[in-house]
Parts: sequence; C-alpha cells; structure tokens
Amino acid sequence: MEDKATQEWLDSLKKGTRHTYRYNWDNFLEFTGLTGDQILEDHKKKALAEDYSWENKIMAFRDWLINVKKMSTHTAKTAGGVVRGFFAFHRQDLKFRRSEGTRLGEAKTKTEDYRFSLEDLKKMFDVADLDEKYVLTAGKSFGLRAGDFLGITRGDLEPYLDRPIPISIGKYATQKESAPSYPFIDADALPVIKLMIEKMTRDGRGKPEDRILTFSHEIELTRVIRRLVFRAGIKVGNKRVRFHCMRKFLIDRLSSFMSESKWKQIVGKTISEGAYVSPDSLRSDYERAMRETVFSKLMDIVELQKRQQIVEELTSKLVSGTPFSEEDKRNIKAYNIRMYERKKSPKSKSNDCPDGEHCEKFEQIAETELLSRLKDGWQIIHRLTNGEVIVKR
Repeated sequence: MEDKATQEWLDSLKKGTRHTYRYNWDNFLEFTGLTGDQILEDHKKKALAEDYSWENKIMAFRDWLINVKKMSTHTAKTAGGVVRGFFAFHRQDLKFRRSEGTRLGEAKTKTEDYRFSLEDLKKMFDVADLDEKYVLTAGKSFGLRAGDFLGITRGDLEPYLDRPIPISIGKYATQKESAPSYPFIDADALPVIKLMIEKMTRDGRGKPEDRILTFSHEIELTRVIRRLVFRAGIKVGNKRVRFHCMRKFLIDRLSSFMSESKWKQIVGKTISEGAYVSPDSLRSDYERAMRETVFSKLMDIVELQKRQQIVEELTSKLVSGTPFSEEDKRNIKAYNIRMYERKKSPKSKSNDCPDGEHCEKFEQIAETELLSRLKDGWQIIHRLTNGEVIVKR
C-alpha cells in the first residue's frame, strides 16, 4: 500500500508529470530501502541535529543512477530534482553546498537533435497521410511542446480559419511553465487543418472540445516524425529525431526575425510582464519569418482534398478486398500514395492456400493493439487515416 507522504505528494502533481515523478521516486525508494513516511521522519530528526546525511544520500543517489543503473547524467539530474521536490512539498529544507548544487545540475547530452531543413520537411510532407501532414505542418507552425500540441481542440482553431495568413489563434495555455503561448497558423498548415476539421465532421467529432488528434500519448507524435523521416529517405546519422525538433525548427528561424521576448511569447516560454506585446504586433514579424518556415505557397486545397478522397476510396477497397482498377493504380503513382493492393481475399482458396485454413490473414486493428500483434508475427500493411492499421499474418 502506498505510504501517505508519497501519495499526498504525487496527488499534488499534474497528470502529465506524475508518471515521470513516480518512476524517479521509485528508484530513490529502491536506493534508500525506505518508504516516503520513513524518509520524512528520519530527515526531521537529523535536521534538528544539523545532520546533513540526507543531502549526502541524494548526492550518492545521483552517482548510483549513473554508475549502477547506467542512466545518463540528464536522467540523474531529473531524478535529483524529483527527490528535492518531495522534500520541498513537505516543507523539509535541504541544504546543499554550492559545489553540490552545481554537480546535481550537471547534465551532459549524449545525443543531439537533428536539425531539419525546409527541404527535409517538404520531402516528409510528400510521403505523409493526412494525420501525419497535420503533425508535421501544425507542429512546425505552432512550435508547441508535445503535450500542449496534443491538447489542441477543434474549437481552438476552427473560428479563425477564414482569416488572412498567418492566422493568430490567440492565447493558448501551456503546461510546463504556466506561460501562455500565442501560436500562428502558417500557409502550409492552413489547408491541412481545414481537411482535418472536415474529417472530424465525417467521423462525428463536431464538438469544440474534441481534440484534433486522438493520440493517447505524446510519444506517438515522435513516432510520426520518425516514420516520415524513414519514408522520405532522410539520413540523420547519429542525431536524434523527435517531435520537439519541430519546435526547435520554428524557434531557430523566428529568432532571426524578432527579439527573444517575442519568439518566446509565440511558443510559450516565460517572459517578463513588461516584454508582452499583442498578437497583432507579433503577426508582422511571424509573416516575415514565413519565408524560411514555409516550403510552399498557399497550397491548392482542392488538389489536396482530391488526394484525400482518393486515399479513402483506395482504403475502402483494400479493406473490402476489391481489386484496384487501372485508374486506381495510376492515382497511386500520380499522388505518391503508399498503398498495398490486396491480391486475394483471405477466405479464398488458391495454389498458395490449398486447404483454405493456412492462408494469409488480414485484419484492421487499433494502434493500441499493434505491439501485441507484431509480437505474434503480424506485419503492418497500411496505416489508415483514422489512426487504425491493416495487418497481415
């Protein structure tokens, strides 16, 4: 059963950070061999006696994570901050020497994020489906952190879609620093967002509070970016690819066209109250920056809609087992659509399946079921625009 001190502390945290804190705290409990209640009780006694052994234990915990658990210095830094947060929540002071505080804050990054070029993003866009296009274009248009990006709803975007580009969506709350952001919709993102809204309507998700993406976890955003990098044939070497690269892409370019306080206001980083400017004032600077953040002029939304309609028709045929026509095959080639023709129904008999029992099996499943299917020997055939996938065995 969870000890009281630990539970009270974890319950005070935001849902988005609770999992990370839980993981690091469990490591500390393993290291000490005590519960949260026992840690507090022991610290109170030793603090009265001016015994700083708990400060020493936290320093030793950092070394244990690095040398025994083989974790990075960045992870050790995070874990140290989590432990100090536990003591701070319970109003138990920790007193570190300056050199100790510096050491606890040290973190050497082992991997560097890949720096995307505009050409990279265009290649990725060309091989993406609609949901992936949204992650890519809106991700680099808004420059939000993954958790904030996932929280975007239909009501956040839909009221402004008929305004001139770049479109300010106004004040948008962020999670990490409790600092609002003031994102803009650029020329690449606008037609994709409109198509996403239309798709939501077809799927019966018409409420303003409905999230644009139905992803359950932030890691899915990074998976999208990595898939697109692979499909586009982009060589990243030993650099790290994650959704956060979209935020860095925008920040790097905004910083060339506006002051630090302005770009921080757009992406949601803390600034002084006196540095705040209105979204209308930010718009002109963002518009100038679009020459380096947008890979095309305002896209032909009619053409994009036509492509999406073709994809949905092909997907329907794929699921039902209907053979592709010659026109379908021409459209696949012309629109660069990643689609696999299902050659035969899994129920039909053929020379490759004489008994009708050991044939290839096709199923349409939710992404949450994918890992277990892959472990059982299934293969991914196609990812549908509704977030589900077609697999075969």
